[in-house]
Amino acid sequence: MADTDATAGAAPAPEDGTTVIGLGVTGVAGYARPAPRDPAREQSARAGVLGVGDQSAHSPGVAGFGEIGVISSGSLCGVHGRGETGVRGETLFSEGVYGVARATGAGVVGESKDGPGVLASSRTDAGLRAQSVTDVGGVFSSGNGAQIELTPLLADDPDVTVRLPAAGRLGQLAALSDDGSTCRLYLCVQAPENAPAHWAEIQLGPPVEGGPQ
Repeated sequence: MADTDATAGAAPAPEDGTTVIGLGVTGVAGYARPAPRDPAREQSARAGVLGVGDQSAHSPGVAGFGEIGVISSGSLCGVHGRGETGVRGETLFSEGVYGVARATGAGVVGESKDGPGVLASSRTDAGLRAQSVTDVGGVFSSGNGAQIELTPLLADDPDVTVRLPAAGRLGQLAALSDDGSTCRLYLCVQAPENAPAHWAEIQLGPPVEGGPQ
């Protein structure tokens, strides 16, 4: 493989033709300088196109631009990402990652062995939103633990009784704990504009000890 730059002024390809065709164990291998050539990687990749970026220059192996930057398809999966972060999406005003299932499959699936299957967070909006047109917004299940966990609000000072949030929306639940070992549960029942929300405590039965089945 010659280490040369693309030659300017090359004859244009016909509109119905292909400009570059590569045949081999790996059809075409492209390296972003100063990344060195790696013949062993070319042999093991067995790819139509292999793109290698340089870590020191933070250059990508493959870059795509346009209305759709990259289109990929496969019999098993369209994109398989491996790395410290397998797949990362960035955007300013839209979705960082958008998954669509055309039939009955899931739009996005998250799976983990020892960590959370999906981790969602936001600075100013809801950490996670789920909705459905005809069914429930969310279904939660667990093999041995509780299906849902609310982390109680705690007072900044252990000698002060924790207060309910001033802002709230109808239907919100809030768990509060004064001592970190017991808690109580409230439902937002009034949310007037320009005024504190009103909460009603949910009256529960006597505590029941949990244990093995």
